[in-house]
This record gives sequence, structure tokens and C-alpha cells, in this order.
Amino acid sequence: MAKITKISTQKRAGRYNLELDGRFAFGISENVLAKFGLMKGRELDKEEIERIKAADLVDQGLKVALNYLSPAIRTKKQVANRLKSKDIKEGVIDQVIDYLVEQQLLDDATYAKAYVNTKQVFSPKGPRAIAMDLKKAGVAEPLIEAAMEEYPEEAQLEVAVKLAEKIARTHKRDSTRIRQQKTAQSLAQKGFSFDIASRAVNAIDIEADEEDERENARKEAEKAIRRQRTGTAKERYYKVKSKLYAKGFTAETIDWALEQFDFGMD
Repeated sequence: MAKITKISTQKRAGRYNLELDGRFAFGISENVLAKFGLMKGRELDKEEIERIKAADLVDQGLKVALNYLSPAIRTKKQVANRLKSKDIKEGVIDQVIDYLVEQQLLDDATYAKAYVNTKQVFSPKGPRAIAMDLKKAGVAEPLIEAAMEEYPEEAQLEVAVKLAEKIARTHKRDSTRIRQQKTAQSLAQKGFSFDIASRAVNAIDIEADEEDERENARKEAEKAIRRQRTGTAKERYYKVKSKLYAKGFTAETIDWALEQFDFGMD
């Protein structure tokens, strides 16, 4: 048996030094001190000392976990990874996770539903991208499927339409066809299905008026002409024309745009 001869505070708030038989033994938290009812003069056997040490490791792990959980909800995998990064042992991590789950401070199902709802408003994503994010966060497949019920097709389309309007505006200098393609591709990259992406593109006013379309074609032709410094006038003409076709402009618009420049073919 060992007798507690002194309990003193550490510089770190909430931590105490425990002396046994006149010698420093180990440090413990205030929570553990209270949990075991430790005080000067009490005698401890080896098993009690090991239980106290183990409880202190768990308490330290809990503090790390709670600090990590304070700004946002997390998954079990995320908390476990955080604890690992702080060199906390596997067995201690399991106890911390179990305690947090028991206290309803950690719930992957709640996290998944909250994440799905958040991604419909902030930094919107499609269902495929959201499901992938949840999988990376360690959420089990059944919980992902249940959470995705919070994101029905009507909501997906509503979010996709708003995104499509923003995306289309960033490509206002492209031809209508290319703008449609780029908008649909961006939606697909954000995790929306081809069907939702297509319906969203069709739902917005993405088609440029004739004047804007012609001006866009003229600007593209001007850029292409500056790059064509070799070859005959005829070769340069057809290279520029080919570039405009690749940009998605109609034959009529291309002919108009090319008429605005003198290729010197007369």
C-alpha cells in the first residue's frame, strides 16, 4: 500500500500532482481527483493506482474530444482521428468514443442529417458528392441512405437551378451551347445526376440574345486572329472559323463575326 502524502496544484489549470510516500507519483485531473475521492492520508493499493492512472488518460482524451466537438458536430471517425493525432492510445480512444456516444454527444446519424441539410444551403452540393463526403467522414452506408432522405429530388432540382444560374454567369462570354455544356458539367462535378443537371440548365434563361452572341463570337475571332501569325490569308481564315465552330457558335453567327475582319483574301 502507498499513502498519499501530498496533493499540489500544477501550473496547468485543473491538474494536480500526487505524491505517494513522500515522492512524486503522477499527475491527475481535477475530475479524477473528485471521482476517486483522493485526499492526503489515504492509502492506495497497486490496482487502485492503475485505475486512477487509466481514468486520467480517459479524462485527458475527453478534454481533447470535447474541445474538438465544441465548434461543430463530428463523426466517431473524425473524433478518433483527432485523438490519434494527439498520441492518445487506441484503448483510451475507444473508451472516450463510447462515453461520448452514451452521453449523446456523438451521433453519426445526427451528423449525417445535419451535413445533408447544411449542404443544401451553404456551399451547395449534389447527393453524390454529399454521400462521398459522409463516407470519408466514416458514416455507415445505412445512415448515409437515411440522411439522404432529407434531400429529395425536388430539393436537388431547386439547389441545382440556383447553382446553374451562378455558373452560367461566369461563362457569359461563351457561346450559348458551350455555356450550357459547362454549366451542366459543373453541376455534375458537384454531385448532381445528369437528369437533374439537364433539367436545371433547361430551367434557366441561359441563351444569349443575338447581339450578345455575335459580340462574343467577334471577340473570340479577334483572339484567334492574333494567334494566327503564319500561313496564307485563306489558311488563317479557316483556322479562325474552325476555332469558332469549336466554341459552339452557329454558322450564321460565325459568318457575321468573320465579316468584321479583313483577312486580305481579296
